[in-house]
Amino acid sequence: MNSIDLISMGLKNLWRRKARTFLTILGVIIGTASIVIMVSLGIAMNVNFEKSLEDMGSLNLIEVRPKGDYSYDEESDEMIRNTKQVYLTEKTVDQMKQIPDVDAVMPEMQYWGQLKAGRYVAYANLTGIDMSLLDEYDFKLAQGELTDSFPKNGLLFGSTTTEEFRNPRSRNWRDRTSVDVMSARLTLMNDYDDSGRGVSVRAVGVLEQTDTEYDWNIYMDVDDLRKIKEDQERQQKREGGSQRNEDKNDYETVKVKVTDINKIQGVQEQLQAMGFEAWSLSDILVSMKEQSAGLRAVLGAIGAVSLFVAAIGITNTMVMSIYERTKEIGVMKVLGAELRDIKRLFLFESGILGFFGGLFGLGLSYGISYLLNSSGFDVMGSGMYWGDSERIMSVIPLWLSGLSLVFATIVGVVSGYYPARRAMKLSALEAIRNE
Repeated sequence: MNSIDLISMGLKNLWRRKARTFLTILGVIIGTASIVIMVSLGIAMNVNFEKSLEDMGSLNLIEVRPKGDYSYDEESDEMIRNTKQVYLTEKTVDQMKQIPDVDAVMPEMQYWGQLKAGRYVAYANLTGIDMSLLDEYDFKLAQGELTDSFPKNGLLFGSTTTEEFRNPRSRNWRDRTSVDVMSARLTLMNDYDDSGRGVSVRAVGVLEQTDTEYDWNIYMDVDDLRKIKEDQERQQKREGGSQRNEDKNDYETVKVKVTDINKIQGVQEQLQAMGFEAWSLSDILVSMKEQSAGLRAVLGAIGAVSLFVAAIGITNTMVMSIYERTKEIGVMKVLGAELRDIKRLFLFESGILGFFGGLFGLGLSYGISYLLNSSGFDVMGSGMYWGDSERIMSVIPLWLSGLSLVFATIVGVVSGYYPARRAMKLSALEAIRNE
C-alpha cells in the first residue's frame, strides 16, 4: 500500500464517523489550548518582570564598587575582615575592559557641592564620567545639544535636578523652585572657598526623564571634576583644615556594560573574582524567575493533565474503530496488505486527530491570549508586576506554537500505538467471519 492510498483511506475512515472524530479532536483542542495558555501566563510573568526592571535601569549594566573593610560571609554567617583590599584605579578599570563580553566601562567620580544660580542655591551631587561614552550608556537630551568636544566645566543636568534650587534667605527650607539652568549663570561652590567666587560652570543640556538614577544626578567630565577636587584639597590643606582619610580609590563606582544580558552573570562573577562588589538588576531578575519557577511548573502540569485526558480519548476512538472495522481489517490482510501498512494506517489516523486538534487548539490559544491582553484582566495578581510599562497577561512565542503543534501530533501518534498493535494481531479468518 503506497502512501497516497494510505492517506486517502485514513481520511475516509475518519470522515465516516464525523461526530466521533469531531469530539475526539475537540478534546485535543481543549488540552492543547490549556497547556499553551498556562505556559504563556508563566512566560508573560517573566516578560513583565524584565519590563519592570527595565523601568528601573538597564539590565545589561553591572555596578562595581570596592569592598569595604568587612564583608558578610554566607557560610559562617559572620562579618569577616577583608585582608586583600582591591581599589578602583585606572589599572583595574583597564583590566575590566579586557574581560570578554564587556562592551564598555565607565568609571564614576562623585562630588558633593553647592551650585549657585543667581540668588538660588542647590546642593548638587556631581558625577564625573567620560563624556565620550554618553551614547553607549543611553544618555538622551531633552534640552541642549552635544558637540564633538564637550566644553570645559560643562554640566548635564538630570531631569529633576533643575527643580531642587531654593532661596537661602527663605524661612522654609523645604521651598523649592525650578531654574532655567540653560540660561542661568552657574557657579560651583565648596565649603573651603572663603572668597565666595567658586568655579564658573555652565549647563550644556538637560537629560530626558527616565525614572532612573540619571534623573537625580548632575554629570560633568571626569577630568574637569578631578581638577576641581584636587584644587579643593590643596586649598583645604593651605587653610589648615582637617584632612580626610587617604582614599586609594580613583573612582567611587564603575558601570560595566555587557554585550548580552545572558552574559551578565559570567562577567559579574569575574568582577567578583577580582575582589570587587558587583551588582546588577539581573540579580533581581534571576531571583524573581526562581521564585516563579514553581508556579510555572504547576501551570504547565494543569495543562498537561488536559492533554493527557485528550490522549485517552484518542486511544478510545481508535480502539472503537477496530471493533467497527474488524471485517475490513481481515479483508485487507487476505488481499495481501502487510502488517506494517495496517499499523501505519492506524498511526496516521491517530496522528491526524492529534495534528488537527493541536492546530485548532493553537488558534484557540491565540484568541484567548488576545482577549486576556486586551481586557487587562490580571490573571496572576497585581503583586507580580510594577512599573509604568503596559502589563502583558499572555505571551505565546513562536517556539511555543511550534512545540505545542508537534507535541499534540506526537501525543496522537503515541495514543494510536496500542490500537495499531491490536489491529495487527487480529486473525484474518476470524476477522472475515466477524459480523
